[in-house]
Amino acid sequence: MKNKKMFWVLGFTVLIVLSFTVSLHAEVGNTGGFGGGGSGGSGGGWSGGGSYSSGGGGGSSFFMFPFFGGGIWQTIIFLVIMFFIYQMRKGKVQGTSSHPYQRQQTYVDEASAIAKVQAIDSNFSAEKFRGWVGELYVTLQEAWEAKNWHTVRPFESNALFNMHNKQMEEYIAKQITNKLDNQEVRDVKIADFRVDGDQEVLTVQVHAFCTDYTVDDTTGKVLSGNPNRLEERYYRFEFIRKAGVKTKVEADGLVPTNCPNCGAPTKVTSSGECEYCGSVITRGDYGWVLNVFKAW
Repeated sequence: MKNKKMFWVLGFTVLIVLSFTVSLHAEVGNTGGFGGGGSGGSGGGWSGGGSYSSGGGGGSSFFMFPFFGGGIWQTIIFLVIMFFIYQMRKGKVQGTSSHPYQRQQTYVDEASAIAKVQAIDSNFSAEKFRGWVGELYVTLQEAWEAKNWHTVRPFESNALFNMHNKQMEEYIAKQITNKLDNQEVRDVKIADFRVDGDQEVLTVQVHAFCTDYTVDDTTGKVLSGNPNRLEERYYRFEFIRKAGVKTKVEADGLVPTNCPNCGAPTKVTSSGECEYCGSVITRGDYGWVLNVFKAW
């Protein structure tokens, strides 16, 4: 429908310009050759963009527009046509995605990924792990909105925690809050498993919905996003643990609730250490920790 309207406007514009061209042709005359050129445009969604160009060598006006004559009217018609082509192409590219996380789902061979894990860790339960990941996702989102990232310290690697915590400090300094309401996890899939040096890496796809908007802490004014629009998201989680670590049946091989070294309740410092005995918990020596959290 939108393209039809654009074609009607384009046709109407060309007819108007043509009528002026015919009536003024005797006065304007043929001013000479038309130099070929290029016209470019770009557009894109969150992950990149596209560019469009056309160009060529020099040539006469008769070659480009044999019915319209030369001069300024030919140039106007050419520019109008190129503008509409650019707008239509731009719409095709930009219309595919409006949010950084709103990407198309890709095929996941979950059965193969699970088989790879269980081949070296027979106690690994895909069902329990998926349930834990779903709960972890909501926990992370709630901690982000509450601007209290230290509550999720045991679940992230040092590098990921430091990055997220730095981003959180920027929100606090600017006195703004990222609201993430109506959290709903639709699906969790184990996408891949590999051994990378002395680490095992488990990739998980999380399909979720939520409202995502930013407000001013002082005025409550919405600064960005739409509190009434539910966003669809596909996330990529990558968990790591030390190669050779096996799933403990009683703990599912996940992040421990007690320090594996001294048995104290898990209270982790900013460096990922147990505050009682100093053992590093978030390195993946005892279970899975989140090392990558990004759009799928």
